Amino acid sequence: MQRLAGKRWVLGATVALLSVTACDDQANTVVQPTVKPIEMLSVDGIGPINGNTPFNLHDITMAFQGLNVAQRTNYAEGHEYPTITVSQDLKPLLSINPDAKHEKVFSVMVHDNLIGNGLGHALGSRFNEVYAYGATEECRAGAEELSGKVLCYAPKTGNVLYLFGGTWNGPDGSVPPKDVLANWQMEAMIWKPPSQ
Repeated sequence: MQRLAGKRWVLGATVALLSVTACDDQANTVVQPTVKPIEMLSVDGIGPINGNTPFNLHDITMAFQGLNVAQRTNYAEGHEYPTITVSQDLKPLLSINPDAKHEKVFSVMVHDNLIGNGLGHALGSRFNEVYAYGATEECRAGAEELSGKVLCYAPKTGNVLYLFGGTWNGPDGSVPPKDVLANWQMEAMIWKPPSQ
């Protein structure tokens, strides 16, 4: 098990990401996207973004030429922080979040299958298509803007998380049972730089 911890994070959603544990099981079923990806996600990064990428609008714009790159201000727990978004026309592809000092990339959320996944799972995949039956995958309930969702590490990784959503009438802030979670669909992928 891997435990990520920290004192205070810029993003409220990050709190949920820090306590998720890894899994070594992977189902044999792999859903392939039907579109040709613009860039690929791997444990090392997303296209030109990696653990050394500065959180800088100019550099990220240069890395994603031909796409719309913009910086926005978001708020979490009363604190404001910048986010850089990458989109194609009006279709959001990536949300790039800074570290606490706003110097490096802390996390990247993938919103569309135009960003492929080298791990073999596409957005829209069901939980039971990603994780083997009976796997002991531990997941964490989302917080803040991810409330009602579930975050789980991608199989055999310690820095790629999958965000699942679905219907459940259980208490807020808890993870549904595996039989309910089985049919939830992957709504986003989150990459964080590997631990040094």
